Order: sequence, then C-alpha cells, then structure tokens
Amino acid sequence: MVEFGLKLEDNKVSEWSDSYINYERLKAILKKAKAAQKKYDDQARRRPVESQKIFEAFNGGVTSYVTITPSTSSANLAVSNSTKSTPNQSSTNLVKVAEQSTSPDDDNKPEIQQPNETTKLLSSQSSALGFSLTDYFGSRYERHLRECLKDIETLKCEFDILIKNEIQKICSFYKQKLDELQRRLELLLDNVDYPANHNQLMINNIENNDNETEKKQQALLMNIVHRVSTMMKHGDGGDTTTTNDNNTGTPTNTVNVGDLSHHNDEDDDDDIIHGSNKALDTSKIAEADSIKRALVDQYRTAKLLLNYVIMNYTGIVKIVKKHDKTLPSNKGKYKSAIQAKNLCDEGKDVEELANKVEKYYADWFCEGNVREAHAQMLPKRGDGLEMDWSQLRLGYRMGMCAVLGMWVCWDCVWGLVADGNSTIGGRTAFPVFRACGGLLLLQWFWGCSVFVWTRYRVNYIYLFDFNPHIVSTALGIFEEAVDNTLIFLVIMLLYYKSGAHDIPEILPAGAYPFMLVVITILRLIFPLRTRMPMWNAIWQVVSAPLQSPNFFHGYVGDIFTSLVKVFQDVAWTTGYIVSGDFLIPEDLEISTKHVWSKGFWYRNVLIPVICLLPLIFRFNQCLRRYIDTKDRWPHLANAFKYALSQTVTLFGAFHPLYLEHNRPREHGLNNFQLSWLTIFISSSLYSFTWDVYMDWGLGRPKHGYLGPSLMYPKRSTYFMVISLDLVLRFMWVLTLIPPQSGAKFEIPQYLSALTMMLELFRRTIWGFLRLENEHRSNAAGYRRVGVVPLHFNTGHKHQYKEDRRRRGLSVLTEVVVIALAVVGVCVYSVVAAQKANRFVDMKDL
Repeated sequence: MVEFGLKLEDNKVSEWSDSYINYERLKAILKKAKAAQKKYDDQARRRPVESQKIFEAFNGGVTSYVTITPSTSSANLAVSNSTKSTPNQSSTNLVKVAEQSTSPDDDNKPEIQQPNETTKLLSSQSSALGFSLTDYFGSRYERHLRECLKDIETLKCEFDILIKNEIQKICSFYKQKLDELQRRLELLLDNVDYPANHNQLMINNIENNDNETEKKQQALLMNIVHRVSTMMKHGDGGDTTTTNDNNTGTPTNTVNVGDLSHHNDEDDDDDIIHGSNKALDTSKIAEADSIKRALVDQYRTAKLLLNYVIMNYTGIVKIVKKHDKTLPSNKGKYKSAIQAKNLCDEGKDVEELANKVEKYYADWFCEGNVREAHAQMLPKRGDGLEMDWSQLRLGYRMGMCAVLGMWVCWDCVWGLVADGNSTIGGRTAFPVFRACGGLLLLQWFWGCSVFVWTRYRVNYIYLFDFNPHIVSTALGIFEEAVDNTLIFLVIMLLYYKSGAHDIPEILPAGAYPFMLVVITILRLIFPLRTRMPMWNAIWQVVSAPLQSPNFFHGYVGDIFTSLVKVFQDVAWTTGYIVSGDFLIPEDLEISTKHVWSKGFWYRNVLIPVICLLPLIFRFNQCLRRYIDTKDRWPHLANAFKYALSQTVTLFGAFHPLYLEHNRPREHGLNNFQLSWLTIFISSSLYSFTWDVYMDWGLGRPKHGYLGPSLMYPKRSTYFMVISLDLVLRFMWVLTLIPPQSGAKFEIPQYLSALTMMLELFRRTIWGFLRLENEHRSNAAGYRRVGVVPLHFNTGHKHQYKEDRRRRGLSVLTEVVVIALAVVGVCVYSVVAAQKANRFVDMKDL
C-alpha cells in the first residue's frame, strides 16, 4: 500500500506546497517517540512495581528518587555512627571475633551462639555495604527510567506544538484563499447585471433571430462592455483603474448577462465563438472570453482549495490515529482536532462557492444546464492529455497497426473464399494468439480506463493506492499497447503466410507462436519497476484468505473473473509449448498431436478448475472483508453472488448429467434443465442488480434512478451502460461453462474470441462507474476519510512524464527511417514483379 505521504505530494498544488501539513516531520517525531516508548516499556518490564512508583512520581512532579526505602536510610545512618570508633578498636574487635570463631569447643555446641557487640558491629557494616550497593543500582535504574520518560515528554511537547501550528496554518491559509475567492465573485457580480428573469430574456432574444449562427453569437456578445476584462484583472490583484460615474463609486456600465446564451464548448475552455460574421465587435468577443475564463479560473481554484482541505484533513486524521497508537497514555488528546467543524468544516464553504460559480456559468453559457457547465469548467488541458511530439509517433504507429490488421483480415477472408479452409481461426496455434490477444486487449482497455478517469477527474491513483512516481499516463499506456500490437500482428501475419506457404519456410510455422509467447512473457516481467506492483497485487488476490484486500485488490479480482476465457487459452498455450507440439509441422497428420488436450485431466479437471478459481479468489476476498470488518452486509451478500456463479460452472463441468437427462419429452423441459435455467437467470440478474445498485451506486428513485453527485456529464451515458451490462452479464455467465464440454448451452468455439472481447469491454465500462462511485461515496469502506480529492495535474514533475517526453527530432528521424524502409520495400517488390513477368514472357516465347 502506498503511504499517505506520497499521495499528499502527488495532490499538492505546487504554488501552495508550503501551506500543506508537514506530514513527514510529524511522522518523524512519532517515530522517535515510538522508539523512546519502546525503550521505557523494556525497562519497566524488568521491575514493574518500582517502575510504577517512578512513573507516578514523575507525573506528580517529584524530582527526588523514590526507590530508596526508609530502612536503607537508617542502615546508612548506623554505618556512619559505627565508623566513628577508632581504627584500633575496630581491629581488636575483629581479632576477637576471629578467635571465637576458631575455638575447638564450637563444634560441640549445638545451640546457636547469641550475637554480641562485635558481631552486631560486623553485621551492621556488612548491611551498610549491601544497602549502599542497592541504593546505587536502584538510583541508576530510576535515573534511566526518568530519562526515558523525559524523552517521551519532550517529544510529546514537540508534537503538540507542531500539530497545533500546522492546524492553525491550514485554517489560516484556507480562510485567506476563501475570502479572496468570495471577493472576486462579489466583484464580478457587482459589475455584471444578473436579473431575476434572465432565462426569459435569453429565450426572447434568441427566438427573435432566425439565423442559428447569429443566434449564438448575438446572444453571447450582446451588452458586454470593455471594462469587464480589466475588472477581472483587478479581482486577481492587478493594478487597474476603473471609471466611475459622478464619483459615486458606481461603474458607468454593467453587463446584462440575462442576454448571454448557451455555447456548446465540447473542447477546451479556449474555444470561444470564432464566427465568420465580420460585423461583430471583436473587442466584445475578448470580453466574453474574459468572463468565461474568469469563471473557469475561479471554479478551478475553488476545486483545488477543496482538494487542499481534503488532503490536509486526511493527513491530520491519519497522524492523530498514529499518535494514539504510538502513545497510548496520550490517547484522545486530539480528538477534537480531527472533528470536521474544527478543521475548515470539510471545505463546505468553498464547495458552496464552487457550486455558485457553476450555477452562474450554467445560466450564462449553458442554458441552465449545470451538468454541462460542470463538464466544461473542469479544465481539460494538462493531466498527461496534452499533445506533444510523442503523439505523432503514436499516431503513425496506430496507422501501421490499422494497415496490418486489415492485411490479416483480408488474407483470412480471401483464403477462406479461395479454398474454403485456410483461415487463421482454423489453424492449430490460434488459441495461442487468442490468449496473447486477450492480454493485449486488456492493456488497450486499461489505457481507455485511465483516459476516462483522468478526463473526468476520478482520482484513480488515490483510490488504487498507486505510487504516483511510477504510474503511467493514458498516452504512455497507449504507446506501449501500440508497440505490442505491431509485434502481435506481424507475428500473426508471418504465421499465417508460413502455414499457407506464401513465404519461404525459413522457420517452421510453430516457431512464430513460440516467439509471441516469449515476447509476451518478457513484456509481463519487464520493466520490473512498474511490473512488480502488478505481480504483487496478483499475489494478494491469489492469497486472499491470508491477506487483507484493499480496493485495488478487489478490482483486480473482478477483472480475473472476466478473464476466464483468456486463462483457458493460457492453459492450452502452456500445454502446446511444453509438449513440443509447436515443433511439429502443421501439414503432418499425427495421431499424437495435441493428445494432452483430449485427456481427462485437462478437459475434466484443469479447465473446470480454471473456470472456478477466479470466482473462488473473489469469494475469499469477500469472506476476508467480513472477518476484518465484522459486517455481514454487504460482504456476505457479495460472497453469495460469486458462489451462485460457481454453480453455473459446476453445471458445465458435470454436463454428462445434463446429456443423460437431455432426452425428448412431450411436456417441455425436464427438472434438470429447469434447474439449470433457474440458476443461470438468477445468477445473471443477481450480478446485474449488484452492479447497478451496489458497485455503481445507481438505481436511486430520488435521483432519477441514477445517483447523487454524478461525475460524468451525460445522463444518457449511465442508462446506456446499464442496458449494455444487462445483456453482457448473461453472456459472461455463459463463459463460465468449460469449452468443448459437450453441453448444448456452451458457447461455440468460433464465438470464443468474440465473447472474450465483449466481456473485457463490459468490465471496462463497469470500471468507469465503479471508480466513480468509490470516489464520491467510499462505497467499499476502505478509507477512514470518505472524501477523495479530484484528480488534477498539480504541476509536479513525475518520473513518468520525464520518461515519456521525447524530442521532436528523434520522433521525426524514426518516421523518416520507417518511411524510407517502406518505400524501399515497395520499389523492390515492383522490380521483382517486373523481372518475374519478363521471365514468364521469355519462357512462353
């Protein structure tokens, strides 16, 4: 799991970086306090009674040692009094004691000799020596213990001062920025006339004009004055002068925004009307542009400030939790500090201000459509979506992929028409290409997901706990996918041509699938820096009962359930390579070819297990979430969904029972068929209902059967995705039936590739809405703080940006080299064809 410190750095606005919580310093203080607390606990366990006395005395302010007992002090006093005798007296007494101890009559005296003055003196001296040693070591122990307590107390004070200063800094900065935004908005409203009947005025003005182009231009540009642009600069802190009427402070002109109309801005916020009507005043176009830019700028700043509050509030909550865990004696001290009302109130004021700006923009430019205004005002530049030279490379390589794809399809169709059996789908190694193609398609769909999430500000990096320093942008993923697609299509074309004997057989046809498998494995392993998190997540999914899953692990587990067909082809590919069948020429009819694929262990054990495993993994994750949270709902209900899907696989695995009972009846379906049909429909509808209501947070009647705070602009998009999911869910359940099982309800082999593609497409659009729901509602309950910051490009230099940026010269060089190579091949082909024609003509003569 990525630490919060990395998330904080990724979501910081670079200009405000000094105003964020100093999370690392607070964590460093707690780390030192944890070490000091551990040292104290180790010392206290040695003498629990004495340590308790020392602890109470230290907390009570007692500075003297408390482990020296009163008896010890009196013994010391006796020793000091006895030492006042002369040295000769002491020597004489000791000699007498020695003589008495060596008397021969002592062995015959059974009784114990009564102590005299001499023995008392010796005993008192020995006791005095013993007590002084005890006092010395006791005071040393107490001194060490007090030093540990003093270190802990010092760190507590340092932490207390720092966290209070950080909270004060955060609240002050928030208030300052909020006041600035409110002043700018008030200044805008003071200089722009906003009548109550603006909608009716807008409709009347537009209806009076029949020309559509002039409607939009006239409605947008009417009654806008030159001073609006300078006014907005003044709101930003610029030194600008305004003209007042009769020194009353009232502006001489105002802007009647009731006459502003809708302008459909599908691209960036720079796309203001550029009409061809030359009669319109160009200065008014600039002023309309300034109003629009000002609103967008305020909206973006408000959203960034809301992100600022969310990140700092989350940091305070996390550091206080860590403090309570590290210093149990101080637990609960900052309970009030983590209450939302004491820390910017979760940014409710700035969120309300952003909603006002959004409403004004919608009324002035979008005919009151708030959803359309929301889509237009979130800036689209940046965030890894901007064009650069690398996109030229991406573009022409995608063109190459398109040409190669058409070539492969043409050869397949032409071969099928020419001789009726020469198609790539009927070749021996086609499951190898289907397996690698499924993984390649998953990479393309992952790039599409990242693009959509980035485009609509779904913070997938935050939700998935990704390390922002190594995450790839959508364009970076597309570049890798294009390169892999080129390799895939070239190898497929060579395999097809080699098997059809259209090219010299330099290598056996089976060598090309083997090369594809090796390249795919290398791509899945390297580069290690970005692939290791993927494999770690896969391991977390596989070992779900032993590991507590996070949100990303659950997402990967759901993707696994959509890769059942791909996993089956991977198993076939493994057998194809390990058995050495790729070395056997495809023209030879050998009875032992692929015999392993017809065996009992492969068809009746391995393939059904592969169909079941992804469902079992996800089932175990749900059970582990129930164990961790003790919440039956929704985890046990979600586990039941996957258990119900497993029954569909079991029906397919035990299809002979179906075949045995699949006999003609006079009265329709038998009991077994009815049971299969009931389970199939129940599983599909249950999964569909769960997708809509639980995973997506839709289906709420009070929100028009959708959900609150939707992040995608078009409501029709949600209903379209819901409809597609209903149809494709039934097809997904059919993919759980093992292939070549003989059951009549299994999917035919020639449709396997199509169903695999449709299921990956369904899972992709499912992910669009699943991440959106998790972003706005913390549906899965993985986070302590429910709110999530929007995904913005905050100006930080990430490693992926530096790696993906390419110089224009290198890209142009690559384009020129490939173009020259293509021209050379074309010239060679023309020359070779002419020579062949001349040879044929001479031979005919």
